[in-house]
Amino acid sequence: MVQYIQKACFILLIAVFAVSCKTDSSESTKLDATEKTTRRKVPKFDNEKAYQNIEKQVNFGHRYPGTQAHTDLIKYLTAELTRYTDQVITQDFKVDFLDEKGVNATNIIGIVNPDKKKRILLCAHFDTRKIAEKDEDVAKQNLPILGADDGGSGVGVLLEIARLVKENGIDIGVDFILFDAEDNGDSQGESNTWCLGSEHWAKNPHVKNYKAEFGILLDLVGAKNAEFGKELYSLQSAKKYVDKIWTLAERMSFTNYFIDFQPGSVTDDHVNIIKYRRIPMIDIINMSNLNGRKGFDHYHHTQKDNMDIIDKNTIRAVGKVVTATLYNFNNGTL
Repeated sequence: MVQYIQKACFILLIAVFAVSCKTDSSESTKLDATEKTTRRKVPKFDNEKAYQNIEKQVNFGHRYPGTQAHTDLIKYLTAELTRYTDQVITQDFKVDFLDEKGVNATNIIGIVNPDKKKRILLCAHFDTRKIAEKDEDVAKQNLPILGADDGGSGVGVLLEIARLVKENGIDIGVDFILFDAEDNGDSQGESNTWCLGSEHWAKNPHVKNYKAEFGILLDLVGAKNAEFGKELYSLQSAKKYVDKIWTLAERMSFTNYFIDFQPGSVTDDHVNIIKYRRIPMIDIINMSNLNGRKGFDHYHHTQKDNMDIIDKNTIRAVGKVVTATLYNFNNGTL
């Protein structure tokens, strides 16, 4: 996961994003009006399966671009999305990051109901960080992290949701995008060193003039006692959906995770999608200014980001809320 940014510096930029997104959202609604959907029951999210999805990723090892584990993970994730979606497209591109130049990277897109105009975008990043610059042990700061939460958790939840959609059906279009090259930016440098996979896709979408009604980004969604506030870019671009999702979480008794506060803004994959595709985006991400901590949690960009910090209750909350959001959107009740 990337840089935590204070609110004040980016208000003007966000406002520009918000105006663009509002226009596109209304256009999308008009296009979707003629499509018929069947009211479908919200399927039961299996947090055990989602946990196993995270564990399988971690078992590959350090998964930053340029490693064999990264290559092997791409094959695995492509195969998994092939099982659950109607079409899979991979996007290959080159990236420079940290001290690496011209490294191969790949975005993976799983498409459900490609003919439907009414669409929702669900995304996460799968790469892990090459260095642990925040680790309290200086000797470990130049070593890669396993990224169980930062990379693994969002993908693990989305794979389980993709399985549910396959087995239960849905009448809208759903695009699962697993972004590469998100997490190896310069923590002391420019924001454009982060989120290279989403930037590439947003500038070169898998479908020309790609549109979705809105999208949800999952990042850092698996740790114990996670706090998901209403991130500032998300509020500016998709306030209507943010409020609906947090209200839905409240009805589902998950207010200990989905908390009504504003933690500030973060440079994450949703920013590129808002900027270049003008799609309203919600970033569900564990960052806080509550309960004695500010910004990211203690394990962020350290060697502690392993399976020990993954909590099945957190995964359950996120998975159930996002699944309900997806099917309520299908049913016209969101």
